[in-house]
Amino acid sequence: MMQDGVLTAAVQEERLSRIKFDAGFPKLAIKKVIEIANTDPREIDQVAIGTLCEVFNSNEVQEGEKRLTTKLVALISLFFPSSITGSKFLEWLYVKTVGTMNMSSFYKEHLQYFTDIGIPREKIVFYDHHSCHAAAAYFSSPSREKTLIVTCDGNGDGLCATASIGEGDKIERKVGIHSIHSMGGLYARFTHFLGMAPWQDEYKVMGMAPWGAPRTGKKSPKGEWVREELHKMWEVRGLKFYNKCGYAGDVLIDYLTDKFRNVRFDHLCYGLQAHLEDILSTWIGNLINHFGVKRVALAGGVFLNVKANKHLLDTLPIEDIFIFPASGDDNISIGAAIVASQNLGIKEFKPLKDLYLGEDIKDKTEAFIKNFKKEGYKITKHDDIAEKVAELLADNKVVARCAGRMEFGPRALGNRTLLSNPSSLTNVQILNKMIKSRDFWMPFAGTVLDECADEYMKNTREAPYMILAFDTREENWHKIQAATHQADKTIRPQILKRDWNPDYYDIIDKFRKKTGIGLVLNTSLNLHGEPMVNTPEEAFAVMERSALEYLVLEGGYLITKIVP
Repeated sequence: MMQDGVLTAAVQEERLSRIKFDAGFPKLAIKKVIEIANTDPREIDQVAIGTLCEVFNSNEVQEGEKRLTTKLVALISLFFPSSITGSKFLEWLYVKTVGTMNMSSFYKEHLQYFTDIGIPREKIVFYDHHSCHAAAAYFSSPSREKTLIVTCDGNGDGLCATASIGEGDKIERKVGIHSIHSMGGLYARFTHFLGMAPWQDEYKVMGMAPWGAPRTGKKSPKGEWVREELHKMWEVRGLKFYNKCGYAGDVLIDYLTDKFRNVRFDHLCYGLQAHLEDILSTWIGNLINHFGVKRVALAGGVFLNVKANKHLLDTLPIEDIFIFPASGDDNISIGAAIVASQNLGIKEFKPLKDLYLGEDIKDKTEAFIKNFKKEGYKITKHDDIAEKVAELLADNKVVARCAGRMEFGPRALGNRTLLSNPSSLTNVQILNKMIKSRDFWMPFAGTVLDECADEYMKNTREAPYMILAFDTREENWHKIQAATHQADKTIRPQILKRDWNPDYYDIIDKFRKKTGIGLVLNTSLNLHGEPMVNTPEEAFAVMERSALEYLVLEGGYLITKIVP
């Protein structure tokens, strides 16, 4: 919900439907943001939808036509691979295909929903996908100086990437790259080939990549071979990158399977990640040189790859960077609201600060506590809950926290979170055994007080959203080792300022006074395969269904499991 240039509410459907990665029509989220904003739906000026699916409605393109077009593109790419990057007709055909797959049932199934809540059809407007990504990145950043805006994802309205220049209240697109060349698409198909869920488990591939090289930092010969083979398939030419092999969709998966069938899992992940970093750094480096702009704003699902983001900062002359924290399609709704606001005459937008944009659960917590009757648990109320939590963490206990407004985006930023002492690697095993059941190679993250960041990390900059990674300092790594990636000793931190979340800050500050460590291990409060929790009931359900012993709720309440 955008009100007079200020983002007042944002909620993901999965947090309400309890279906992880829920990509359905967001009825619950729409209802919730209207409720949070305390707005009468009839007073809403515009409903902004971040796709041009309007031109691909179900009356125009039938399901059979979509399947036929998909197969046609795949067959052409298989038998004439060199032609698919050069033919405008084939690019148009591919764009037509992916465009029809977005939301073709929207008119048939969902327009009535808006009518029923008092929003007429004429207030519903569709906007280009990558224009929404670009608007979210630029207008959420703290500066309106001349900025290179880069978007990169799997696909959106026929494109996989764009480059634009933003200045003042204007954005001008300079480069567009068709979806057939998608680096996000390659990464997703590789994820599929590796036996994981495409468009969901790419973070697992990224997490495995550092294990493909020895801890000494030497290059992996087999991983390097994978990297070079992928360079034969994708390359950068000037201001664009290209799919040279021409394989797309399921045909690309078959090609990858044939080519890399007998290569070890970690070497494949290493080679793919290195290839992505090479393509992005070369491409964005070319854009910086061409346009002469070193202030950069990024959005799109590819920039959820924190290791690639780190590589950009390590290798390019970037003077200032803003990466929209919920870089995937989560930010399309925000970008669409910004573009719509501009069209309604709004010229200034408040830069994004914290991401606590969900509902405040204070009243729900009080009602939950009042009606709590579960045996085997006790509730205590603490005037200084931060002191109590710090004491538990210092004693190597795992503590869940469900308080304040829910975070927007994929990262737990302290309000729906599990906390632990970062100095003991045993806590990683405890967390996985008790609750998370994460793949063994996946790292946890950490929240660090802003004044302590340089004590543990090198070359830090503002990083409040867990969207950047940094090298750790060897001399202090042992203090925070459980919150780092064990293969390369990097960390993906939330660098926290007090005014962004005072109650959470106080917990870490008091933990520091007890242990000398100004950082805590932080991971999302959820069971494996489920979305992050929202309500106190959901947080307690995690406690009931796991070995979690301590849960902190809004208002200084601590629920403790009575262990026999």
